[in-house]
This record gives sequence, structure tokens and C-alpha cells, in this order.
Amino acid sequence: MPKIKKIRKKKSKKLSNVVPLRKDLKLIEKDEPILSVEEQEREKTNAFARKICDEIDNFIKETKLTADYAYYHFLFHLKQRTIFNVSYPLFKEANDASTNEITRNLANYLKDKCPELKTDTDNHTIN
Repeated sequence: MPKIKKIRKKKSKKLSNVVPLRKDLKLIEKDEPILSVEEQEREKTNAFARKICDEIDNFIKETKLTADYAYYHFLFHLKQRTIFNVSYPLFKEANDASTNEITRNLANYLKDKCPELKTDTDNHTIN
């Protein structure tokens, strides 16, 4: 019978008993700053509000009411809920700020898209 040579396995020495959990860990550098919790919640609320407004728009397209009357109902109920759930000074501040911002946005939009309509800065009206 031929002699078979046994091959011995080399014993590797363990340097430490620590087992790495993630061998292929890569650090990712983000250009965007990390948002605070308040900013994250604002973005989340804003996205949710836009989603609801899209659903309202789709509902109004299907309804037999005129758009202005249907939007009136949604605006009325939203303002009523707001005034009952927050203090009056906070409601007043939010209502005034949103009205001013919407009016300013509309004026800027009309100035850009419809230059033939001139805005009167003294009376804050559109001629």
C-alpha cells in the first residue's frame, strides 16, 4: 500500500476575542445638514397637509357644488377646529400670517405671469 502523507492544518493565532459586527462599514458624508426634530415635524406636517389638499381638490372636481362654495366649507371647518383647539392669540397670529403670505404669493404670481395686471402698492389691490 502506498503511504499517504497527512496534511496538517495551520493553526491561526487569534489576536483578540472581539468579533466585528460590521466588516464592510462605510462612512457616508452627507452634504445636507441634519434637520432638527422641529424641522422634521414641520416637513412631515407640510407633506401631510399637501396630500390632504390634493384629496380635497379631487373631491371638489367631482362635486356638483361650485368650487368657491366647496372650498368655503373646508376652510370654515378647518378654522373652526383650529380656533377651538388652540388659544385665540395663536389662532389670530396664524390666521393673519397665512392670509398675508397667501396674498403676497398671489401678488407675486400675478406680477410674474400677468404683467398687464398692475398692483397698486398704496391700496394693496390689483387693478
